Amino acid sequence: MENEDKIKGSEEELEEKESKESKKERKEKKEEQTPKTHKMHEKIHEKALLARHHIKRNGWKYLSIVLLIAIVAFAVLTALKVFTVSYNGFSRYKFTMIVLGDKRCAECNETLAQLVPQLKSLFPEARVIELDYSDAKAKRIFNETGIKYLPAVLFDDKVSSAANYSIIKPYLDQKGNYTSLRIGASFDPRSEICDNGIDDNGNSLVDCKDEECANSMQCREEKPKNLQLYIMSDCPYGKMAVIALGEIVNAIPEMSYEIHYIADETSPGAFSSLHGTYEADEDIVQLCVKKYSPQQWLNYMVCRSKQGVRGNDWHECAKNTSVNVEQVEACFKGDEGKKLLSEDIKIAHALGIGASPTWIANNRYQFGGIYAENVKQQFCSHNPGLAGCNTTINQTTTAPS
Repeated sequence: MENEDKIKGSEEELEEKESKESKKERKEKKEEQTPKTHKMHEKIHEKALLARHHIKRNGWKYLSIVLLIAIVAFAVLTALKVFTVSYNGFSRYKFTMIVLGDKRCAECNETLAQLVPQLKSLFPEARVIELDYSDAKAKRIFNETGIKYLPAVLFDDKVSSAANYSIIKPYLDQKGNYTSLRIGASFDPRSEICDNGIDDNGNSLVDCKDEECANSMQCREEKPKNLQLYIMSDCPYGKMAVIALGEIVNAIPEMSYEIHYIADETSPGAFSSLHGTYEADEDIVQLCVKKYSPQQWLNYMVCRSKQGVRGNDWHECAKNTSVNVEQVEACFKGDEGKKLLSEDIKIAHALGIGASPTWIANNRYQFGGIYAENVKQQFCSHNPGLAGCNTTINQTTTAPS
């Protein structure tokens, strides 16, 4: 029993000794490895610091690369029409609006400068393409649509889905694959521009040497004692101007006078006017009266201006002023009257006149007015000493309500 206890005690002492030796060995081994571990950690930390310093110094380069990639991607997607920027963020355009202008036309530029921002505000969902007539694409659209004058605003057929479409619908005309907004354009980009020193229409004749400039204000020969009136025959202010002209002619018998019309020829022998086709018909009648009853012409004009055109038969004023009704009737119903109007409206177009009434004194000096005395004073300022210019004309007409 005693021997067994001794043996057991010896075994426990031996295990304890071995355990102490094992711990000592592990400690020594750990102490041998510790410097190596520290060195490795120090290297890792050093590399991390270097990397952080490199990124800090060159971060703008990486940011530039990222931004460049984003910009290129955006440009590609925009070109492919995958998406684009609209007023309300990123979205597809609902329809296209094409604006055709001509940098040679100052009046066109002024018109578009006011009109285009308004249309963009009205139609934020529109993809707006602005083209100058010098661009080949602009010329192609101009020719394909059959429009005659600039500036022009064209819409594709999807404009009918726009929220504010009803606002412009009454003012749209079909032109080829587009609808055109009626804006009173009068500049013909194919014609000679008469004061720019350039052969615009390619016929080797520059400015006033070109026959197309014969009626332009810059090239017109001055005609003393001449007064011209440009009107739409049923325009309220145009009718007042006709009445005023009659009063001025009575006051200044030595003067000569002319009346010309503002309208458009939509196709050969077919016309449109601001107040309706009936107005263009009256223009034709008045030109026929001028040709076949020249002595009665102004009296007929004044009668119609006082009577009114819409809904009133022209025959009544014709009979009251002793017009040759039979000849005028034949002229109006045949091709002759249409040819007369076709030629006459070219004068206003050549001068860029679209406002009724417009006056021109002595074939050169343009002004406005509806009252006889005011118009007489303007005319007489270019014709000093003319008999009748000292006469005061009392106002007999009132502005339309």
